[in-house]
Formats: sequence, C-alpha cells, structure tokens
Amino acid sequence: VYRWVKKCKECNFFAGKKILAVLPLRPIQEDQRFTQWGLDFIGMISPTSSIGHKWVLTATDYFTRWIEVVALKESTEAIILDFREGIVT
Repeated sequence: VYRWVKKCKECNFFAGKKILAVLPLRPIQEDQRFTQWGLDFIGMISPTSSIGHKWVLTATDYFTRWIEVVALKESTEAIILDFREGIVT
C-alpha cells in the first residue's frame, strides 16, 4: 500500500494542500424564538420500520433549539407543508 500511494498522482497532488473555507464561519444568531427553522430529511431508511416508515423529517428552531421529529412513509411536498403548518400553529 505504501508503494502504491507513493506512486499515485492524485494522492500526491492533494497530500500537501490544506482546504480552507473561502469565508470565515459565523454562528447563526437569532434574537427571537421561532424566527428561523432548519428542516432536514433523513432517509430513505432501509429496512423500513414495521409499519412502513422510510423517512424521518426534523425541524429545529435555531434560537430555542427546540426540535420536532416525525417518521414518514413517503416524502412529498404536501406532507412537508402539513408538518410545517402543524408546528407553526
């Protein structure tokens, strides 16, 4: 392996380079609760659950760090909108 890596052009090209962010990272700052949310999908999960759920949808409020999570059988726009409406009201 050592000899192969020494001869690998791609390995040697990237070996000495450091990957830097173009802009410095800044924390997300919110001053009120429920003003900015993050929505994330996890899935397609295999094997599915015993009742057929293949997806997990999460919503996170960045100010309070409050989360909502729901398991889903399918991922459609209508389901996401219903989920969002359910947590906002």
